[in-house]
This record gives sequence, C-alpha cells and structure tokens, in this order.
Amino acid sequence: MAEDKQAYDVEKGAAAVPDAYEGPPAVDPGVYMGKHDAGAPATGVWAKFDYYNRKLEHKMGIETRGIERVPETERPDKRLWGNLMVWLAANCVLPTFALGLLGPVTFYMGLGDSMLTIFFFVSASTIIPAFMSTFGPKLGLRQMTSARYSWGWYGAKLVALLNCIACVGWSTVNSIAGAQTLEAVADYKISAAAGVVIIAVITLLVGLFGYKVVHKYEQFSWIPTLITFFVLLGVSAKHLVNLEMPVGQAEAASVLSFGGAIFGYCVGWASLSSDYNVYMPAEASSWKVFMWTYLGIAVPNILIQWLGAAVGCAAMVVPDWTDAYGEHELGGLLSAVMVPPMGNGGKFFMVLLVLSVVANNIVNVYSMGMSISVVWVYLAAVPRLFWPFFISAIYIPLAIVGADSFSSALENFLNVLGYWLAIYSTVVIEEHLIFRRRNYDNYNAAETWNRSDLLPWGIAAVIAAGFGVMGAVLGMAQIWYIGKIGALVGGDADPFGGDVGFELALAFTAITYPILRYGEKRFLHR
Repeated sequence: MAEDKQAYDVEKGAAAVPDAYEGPPAVDPGVYMGKHDAGAPATGVWAKFDYYNRKLEHKMGIETRGIERVPETERPDKRLWGNLMVWLAANCVLPTFALGLLGPVTFYMGLGDSMLTIFFFVSASTIIPAFMSTFGPKLGLRQMTSARYSWGWYGAKLVALLNCIACVGWSTVNSIAGAQTLEAVADYKISAAAGVVIIAVITLLVGLFGYKVVHKYEQFSWIPTLITFFVLLGVSAKHLVNLEMPVGQAEAASVLSFGGAIFGYCVGWASLSSDYNVYMPAEASSWKVFMWTYLGIAVPNILIQWLGAAVGCAAMVVPDWTDAYGEHELGGLLSAVMVPPMGNGGKFFMVLLVLSVVANNIVNVYSMGMSISVVWVYLAAVPRLFWPFFISAIYIPLAIVGADSFSSALENFLNVLGYWLAIYSTVVIEEHLIFRRRNYDNYNAAETWNRSDLLPWGIAAVIAAGFGVMGAVLGMAQIWYIGKIGALVGGDADPFGGDVGFELALAFTAITYPILRYGEKRFLHR
C-alpha cells in the first residue's frame, strides 16, 4: 500500500522516501547543525514532532523538504527551461510596469532617456541573479544556505534575516500596486484593505504548496498578463508622446536615481534565485541555467518597463491621465487609460493585472519559508504551512498603511534593497571567482553545508559589509537622507542629489572583501 511506503519509525530509522520533493521523513537539529548525516536515523522528541509535521504536509500536498541539501540522486526536474518560466512569470507583472512609470512621473525624465536607462541598467543588473541561479543545481542548496560559504555560519544568519525582511517588503509593495488597481476596478466602492486581503488570500492558496506547484503556476500565469500588456499598449498608443530629454547635471542625477531603483528591482532576485532549481541535475549546464534565468528576468523587465515609461510620459500631458494619477496613483492611471475606450472590458484586463501580482508574491512567500530556517535551525521544526500565513500577517497591515503612497514606497524600497544586495552579491561572487576558483567542486557541499566547523568564519564578509554600508550611506539620495557624495551628483541643479548608493556599496565591498578574506584564510585557516 502507498501508506506503507511512507511508514516511518523514529526508533528504528528512516524508510525510503518515494518523492524527492518530500525530503527525509524526519530531520532533527543534528542534521542542520552538522552533528550527524541526513541519512542517519532521527531520534528523540524533535524527530517525532518533525515526522508528524512532514506527514501532515505530505497529506496536504505540501513540499516537505526544507533547507537540507538535495542529493544528486533526488533531482527529478530535468526542465532547465523551467528557470525561464519562473522568472518570466515573476517579472511579467503589474509592479514591473509601475517601475517604468517612475522615470517620467517621479524623476521627470523623457521617454528616450527613460528607455535607455531601463535597457542598460536591466541588462547589466540581471547578470547577478542569473549567475546566482547557477548555484542551485551545482550545490543542491537554497540561496541563503549556500551563502554560508562566503558569509559563514553566523554571517549567513544575518543575510537570511535581511532576506526575510526583503521578502516582506516585496510582498508589501506588490500588494499596494494590486490593491490600488482593484480599488479602481470597483470604482472605489471597496477599500484598499479589502484589495490587499484578496491578493494575500490568492497568494496563500498558490504559494502554500511548494516547489512543484509554484513551478506549475508560473509556467502559465504570465500568458494572460502578457496579453493584457498588449491590450494596454493598443488602447494607449494614440496618446503616447516623446517628452524632451533633459540635459546636464540634473539629468545625470535623475538617470542614476532611476537606475538605482531598476537595479534594486532586478538584483532583488539574487538572494533567492537558486531556490527554484535545486531539484535540477548537478550536471546541468551552468551556461544554460544562466541564460534561461537571464532571459526570464531581463526580457519582461525591459519591455514592460518601456511600456510603463511610455504611458508615464503620456500621463504628463494628457489632462485626464494626469489628474487620475495625481488623485489615485497607479490604479487611477490604469483606469483612466483602459476604462474609457473599453468599458467593463478594460476593468476585466485590470483584474488580470491585479492577479499578476500573485505570481510575484508567491516567490517571496516560498523563499521566506526557506530563509527563516537559516536564521535559526530550530525554526525548521515549525510546519512549513505556517510561514505563508506568518508573512501574510506581516505584510497585509503594512500594505494597508502604505496603500496611498505606492510610488514613494516603491522607489524607497527598491533603492534600499539595491544597497544590501549589492553588498551580499559582491561577497558571494568574489568568493566564487577568487577563493573557490570558479569551481563548484571546491565547495564540497555534500560534506560541509551544515558544518559550522568547516565553513568560513564569515568575519571578512561582515567587516566588508560594514564598508559597503559606509559606501551606501555616502552615495544614497533619498527623501529621508542625502549622502555627501549623493548630494554632489545633483549639485546646484538638483537639490535632491543623485543616488549612487548601490555603486559605492558594491565598490567598497569589492575592494575590502578579498583583502580581508585572504587574512581570514591565512590566520584563521578557513
């Protein structure tokens, strides 16, 4: 009987696991902390709790494997193009369009310079998450677990915590975009709170079940959204205009600040990109994994942000669009563009854009459930089905509070996200290129992923991160703070400065980490 195959006696040891996505029948803290092998029998109170926890998740169809490494013999996902589908769906969404709007409506850029800024910043910044995605098949580890090889056992806890905060931030900003649009669909007869709750519930229903369901959903969810963006292009085309491109120091400040937001949006996937291909074979071509991921992120971002920039320019000159955006931001603008020429048909397509937010949110909900276990291994005992509810309980009230200030929330969040991810990514990439000599075999992942005594101390990474924070503070140009160098970028032409925070954070980290890491290896021997 099928039930017999899953039988497990915590006193006698582990039975065979019929489904690779389920992981071991029971895992105790000894596995997560390197005290014994994952294949050894799990014993004690923890093991009994974890066994029943995983049994419940199995009956609900939820992926039971947590942050433990996926062995090479349990990698059933041969579809390398699945990387394309996941990231295409996660980026072919309403917030991507909203980001393009920021060029004209927030930074007062023209269409030409907005499109050029989008193209070059997206093309460059997408390299980072695409590169990070190659770690999944090669190491069999989630992104925050593999961070231990550069940040160390305790340093990885710090970046995992920051990633959890980022996942909450992503879900908050996305939900605000969807709620504003849903309000407009309902002619403002429902509140933003109701819109946020509706989006959160749909996200829960999809994101609760794990890797297989996420991949299946993302494989198709982008199609209606893409059709909707074509419809949006069609109904807005006759109004599109090319505003004059500004020049001089003020223009440079605008390009850098807008580029910083774009960088934060694209590189935001770097802290979780390998979460979605750990079940792919270790012999998978890193180049193919990189290219599928790169295309899945870069192509929708460039095209949809271009559309957002074009509509944003038109919103500066079409009075009805200007008033709608000024009064109701994103939702009001979409309503002004789509409803007059299409009536209820326009509202139908707006609902599809609202639903696109789910494709982005489920990625954050799923990955936070993984990251939280890196923060503290005992949290791995908490049933996986709890974490989607937990993150929802956090971001729902945050989204409700910020529902009337989407553009400022988006800009501020993306820039701050860009600062820390520039630091995190620089450390991981330099560790791989310089100290692991571009060879995944040098990680010895099977033997060391959970061994704090075999992993780097992480001191070099944490100190280098401190220098990176210093660079970010000097270069940032936010409403709430303008750094010394950020102010110089704007000069007299732009009192708000130009944001070069992520560039300086990356540069300061890149210079200091190799020096500190050489010292760490020489004097601390790992």
